[in-house]
Amino acid sequence: MWEVELKPEIKKDLRDPKQYVKGMNMTYNGITITMVGVLMMMILYFTRPEHVLRPFWIQILGMLIAAWGEFLKFRAK
Repeated sequence: MWEVELKPEIKKDLRDPKQYVKGMNMTYNGITITMVGVLMMMILYFTRPEHVLRPFWIQILGMLIAAWGEFLKFRAK
């Protein structure tokens, strides 16, 4: 979904640049999934207020993916 490319001066400072890019992509994907869950909650708030918390699992899933991406970035430094 996202295409991240590092500058050459940043690549030199990293131990594993490919894993860092993979972590960055996963972090962006996780944040995107979380924001989709927020958007679904906003739509449900106006259409069916009693079901507004149903997409909460989508937000949790997005945050877990983003956290895994941050972990990959941390290990690649």
